[in-house]
Amino acid sequence: MEMSEPFATTIAAVAPVIWAIGTVEVHQVLKRVWALRDERDRHLAEARAALAAAEDEAALARARGDLRAAADTDRRALPSAVLYVAWVALGLAMAACVHRSLAWLAEAGGPGEVSGPAAGTAEFCLGAVMAGLVFITALPVVAATAEAVRSLRRTRVRQRDLAALESAAVARVENRRRAATTEASAGSSAEVAGSVPAQSG
Repeated sequence: MEMSEPFATTIAAVAPVIWAIGTVEVHQVLKRVWALRDERDRHLAEARAALAAAEDEAALARARGDLRAAADTDRRALPSAVLYVAWVALGLAMAACVHRSLAWLAEAGGPGEVSGPAAGTAEFCLGAVMAGLVFITALPVVAATAEAVRSLRRTRVRQRDLAALESAAVARVENRRRAATTEASAGSSAEVAGSVPAQSG
């Protein structure tokens, strides 16, 4: 592959567009990281307060639960942080592509007059732009899929919780009905026993 004027012009025009789209998408990912950070800080504050006031095993267990929740939140934020680092690297590659393409186009005497076909530059630009395209295409798909899976899990947990609550409510209603029936039966038996005349001897 060799650098040509149409190729260099296209790279100089397309790379900034990919960078802009990717930056918007990564910003959405970072908003999730910030939300997870706030959640982690809340768990840590609750853990600190619980540890400071712990006087029994139950309070200590609650504090440890908050510490585990904070650590779990950090683990959930890690993939998003890695994506951010990957995008920074790709963003720098996009900037290098634009710089190299424009420098090649601006060479004294015309495009490529000094550096020639610049095959290495052309291959670098092609690889960087393709990586950027894959990133901005895959990121929203992966994010949407992950959110759909999380939503499905939340729905299943909610359905299980509601089924358990309904089952407990039905059991309470049945127990009260049985208790009321038993009480009514006991009252009727007492009334019947009181209304039977004593037999003379």
